[in-house]
Amino acid sequence: MDGQGDVIGGWLVALYKALLWKGIEPFELLSKSDVCMEEVTSVGSRVPVKLCNKLFEQSALLTDDPLLPIKVSQCIVATTFHALGYALQASSSLQDAFSRLVHYDRVLSSACRINLTEDEQFCYLALNLNDSADNIDRIGTQLELTMLLSIIKICRDLSNPGFSPVKIYTTVPARCVDKFEAHSGCPIEFNSGQSMLVMDRKLLSKRLPNFAPDLVSLSDKAADDYLAGLDCNDVVSQVRSEVVSVMATGVPNIDFVAGKLNFSQRSLQRKLNDSGTSYKDLVENIRQTTAVQHLDQNRLSLGEISYLLGFSNVANFSRAFKRWKGITPGAYRGEHEHSKIAVNL
Repeated sequence: MDGQGDVIGGWLVALYKALLWKGIEPFELLSKSDVCMEEVTSVGSRVPVKLCNKLFEQSALLTDDPLLPIKVSQCIVATTFHALGYALQASSSLQDAFSRLVHYDRVLSSACRINLTEDEQFCYLALNLNDSADNIDRIGTQLELTMLLSIIKICRDLSNPGFSPVKIYTTVPARCVDKFEAHSGCPIEFNSGQSMLVMDRKLLSKRLPNFAPDLVSLSDKAADDYLAGLDCNDVVSQVRSEVVSVMATGVPNIDFVAGKLNFSQRSLQRKLNDSGTSYKDLVENIRQTTAVQHLDQNRLSLGEISYLLGFSNVANFSRAFKRWKGITPGAYRGEHEHSKIAVNL
């Protein structure tokens, strides 16, 4: 990642609310840090990682509360993450919400990539923290723990207030282990070499009662616009825009996109690698996200979706979708439509 890492201002809005909850006046903390109140407490604003870490650490000292990350995570609401928050709230399943979180991880922070992997039994949502040489852009321990707990809070809001991961891994030094585990409902491995939530795969595929495909579509578009506005020179956003604009006529090769953006192929590959992705992975992510969105909306035939995603025929689309989700698009649509009927009964 080039330049100084940043986070969305919504993290500080949640911190601000948590301090008020504890009876502490946040203005005192902010004034000592020479921070403009209006700038940092706007959910769509961007705050340097270094400043966010400083405010979280100062808040922990001010409150003398090692459980402050729990309080902050409980103040996470839909608007915390701008349009992405609404898209998450309207997702069809936790799996869908996590895929969206991975796709738009830049909204939460430019200094933390989010990855989702799975096996037959579990899903693993990992925060890849930016370990730069000087650690200036690294997510601090207070914010890291807040992020993990906030994802759990979102899962509980979407599915079941009793939702719990199978296990949590965090690089944060151990403290108040019993209380953090009681809140999370699962074992926590502190001082770990990774930051990750391990979850039961079966729970993630269940249909969510608040699923709203129209709201998802609008919110995803707003999230795209938000990201585009962050940095007009953001290569990932530019490549995504170019691919989406011509995808219906076939997925463009990297040479075509590089030419449109006035890069050489090698230069574009290097810039994408520096951003933690590749052209192939980016195209796969775009196709998968768009496919799920169209299937959830249930307005287009499989043939129409195949065409819009740049597949030559439905069979090729079906093979790709089965690779992504483990089932065919027809089976996915059938399962989700059945779940939708069950939820509405």
